[in-house]
Amino acid sequence: MVKADVLRKRTSRIHFAIPVFVYGHSAAGAPFKEIATTQNINANGCLLELETPLVKDQTILLTNMKSNEEITCHVVTLGNVNEGKTQVGLSFATPSPRFWGLAFPPEDWDPSTRKRPGPANR
Repeated sequence: MVKADVLRKRTSRIHFAIPVFVYGHSAAGAPFKEIATTQNINANGCLLELETPLVKDQTILLTNMKSNEEITCHVVTLGNVNEGKTQVGLSFATPSPRFWGLAFPPEDWDPSTRKRPGPANR
């Protein structure tokens, strides 16, 4: 269990609400589409709440509604259910620190992609 937690949290999480469009197939196999808002984000994925039932390791697509960028994700955690929505942890198929469009992401999100010059560039 510790190993899964270490793999899941590879970069700092930020409490940040970003509107996203989520779509794919539900746990029952039916196509779904849903608009949600992230609760936490990092360079490797996000945490959000969805009405659609999903299963662990399921592949879905996530679109950042501010940039219209799309990325493939996998369900890594299923958490608490609150008012018919399940807390879902998503992991990007490939780490994508630029997906969220943050001007100043945390240092551990990949300094080579930062927009601000690092110490070596000053």
